[in-house]
Amino acid sequence: MRKSPFAVGAAATVLAFGASVAGTSVAQASTGSTAYVSPSGSASGADTSCATAGYARISKAVNAVSAGSTVVVCRGVYKTQVVVTKPLTLAGQPGAVIDAKGQKPLKIGPMKLPGSIGIGVLGTKNVQVSGFKVRNAGFDAILVALSSKVSVSHNVLKHNGDVGVDLNGSSWSQATSNVSEDNMGGGFLVADDVGPNSHNVVAWNVATDNPGGCGVILAGHTTAGVSDNLVAHNLLTYNGTLKSTGGGAGVVIATEVPGETVAHNTVTGNLIYGNGLAGVTIHAHFPTQNLNGNQITGNVIGTNNTLGDPIQLGTSPGSKKNVAVPDTRTTGILVGSASRIHVEISGNRIARNHFGIFLEGVGHVVHAKIFGNQFHNVAKPVKWVITH
Repeated sequence: MRKSPFAVGAAATVLAFGASVAGTSVAQASTGSTAYVSPSGSASGADTSCATAGYARISKAVNAVSAGSTVVVCRGVYKTQVVVTKPLTLAGQPGAVIDAKGQKPLKIGPMKLPGSIGIGVLGTKNVQVSGFKVRNAGFDAILVALSSKVSVSHNVLKHNGDVGVDLNGSSWSQATSNVSEDNMGGGFLVADDVGPNSHNVVAWNVATDNPGGCGVILAGHTTAGVSDNLVAHNLLTYNGTLKSTGGGAGVVIATEVPGETVAHNTVTGNLIYGNGLAGVTIHAHFPTQNLNGNQITGNVIGTNNTLGDPIQLGTSPGSKKNVAVPDTRTTGILVGSASRIHVEISGNRIARNHFGIFLEGVGHVVHAKIFGNQFHNVAKPVKWVITH
């Protein structure tokens, strides 16, 4: 379970973001609909191609163009972090690299992010970000916060301090066809630190070898809610393999917050194997949490839960005593809940695990609709545990 990186209550400060980030003001809008950025760019350039780029800094071009414009970032390494607060397209050409190492963490209102980011889309809508390699951010490679209708696609996100793509307090946005590798916090995060999160899509991505976290994380960190999101057709392998961090799943749906909702999300058509926790893991750690209506369907799941899962279920909110029976064997899908939960698990192909599906509840709280699953080289297809 990934801890919240934000302080609760950040929403108002992000919305108040306006036209200023860490003291950088928005420049007068460019008259053109496309601006070019190149390491050799110059204000005297015609700004009609990479060869005549009018900008050497990405942020300067982003600030200068009008809403609805396109900023083309040409081949080169840009030691920076970029913030987008208006509708536009930010398009990296082959070889466009953002290296955020050593960048000063952004201050959003009175709050400071825990590290630098590569690209931030904050408090806006209708933004497209594609074609970049983003590396060495102290926090997220790409952060989308309090925004809607944002597309993050065809980026390679490596060696960052937290996750590759963070869709936070956002809606109707998508992360597609990205590669997220060797990021300490995991591959992709969908969470509600700064506001409600719903109707997002994480699809056709690769999340592999992210040692400290899960491939895809659907996490409730406040009580704003995470609902109606789709995780589909991703390759999720060898994530959460560090025992010191508690391990990570291929996909996790979870919360530690009393009264939180992480509901009606769908996990379908993914290929998942080699992760530290179960291929798809649901954790409702305490009573009074709503994790109902989540669907796990049509996935291909190999050997997972290579570290074992203590599950950590408490009989009351904030309880320090773990009453769960740990799952120490390889497992395809795991549901552990201290709250009443209804979940569908259907049409999955699960192979080479000791347990195909492991279900554990504090009392008779787990209600699973299980049908149409196939099991190959699985010692026990379905395991039920009831604890008190």
